[in-house]
Amino acid sequence: MKPIAIFLLFIGSLMIIQGYYNNKSVCKKDKVVIKYIPRSVYEEQLKPAESLQTFYKGMFEDILSY
Repeated sequence: MKPIAIFLLFIGSLMIIQGYYNNKSVCKKDKVVIKYIPRSVYEEQLKPAESLQTFYKGMFEDILSY
């Protein structure tokens, strides 16, 4: 009975190793996705039309007037 259990353990181990290597060889590489950003949006983010000082000026003038 003991030799049968050892034989089944050995066969099971071989099948697990074989399945692992088969799965490893089948894995595909990820697809590269390239996203396009229009030039106008890119330039708008880098160089805003107004500076931060003029943008937030209205918020702080209301506080100082009280």
